[in-house]
Amino acid sequence: MTDDKFFSIPVTLSSGGARKITIRSAGEAAWFLAEKWPRLDGSAFMKALRACAAVLDGRRPATHARRALLLAAREAELAIDGR
Repeated sequence: MTDDKFFSIPVTLSSGGARKITIRSAGEAAWFLAEKWPRLDGSAFMKALRACAAVLDGRRPATHARRALLLAAREAELAIDGR
């Protein structure tokens, strides 16, 4: 994997009463989507994985992965702190 690409504004997510997680980069987002995501069947989820890969490959800016992560979080009905 290439250098991680950091978000200008981190994304903090939580599910119900679950512990919050703050995602600061495309690499962290890719890991969270692949290993801990609560719902693997959504189209926004798949787009977010592809967006993270594009950012980590240097083909897109970090904002692309951040935006896709937020859409996937809404699809999975995760609470988003900040924005």
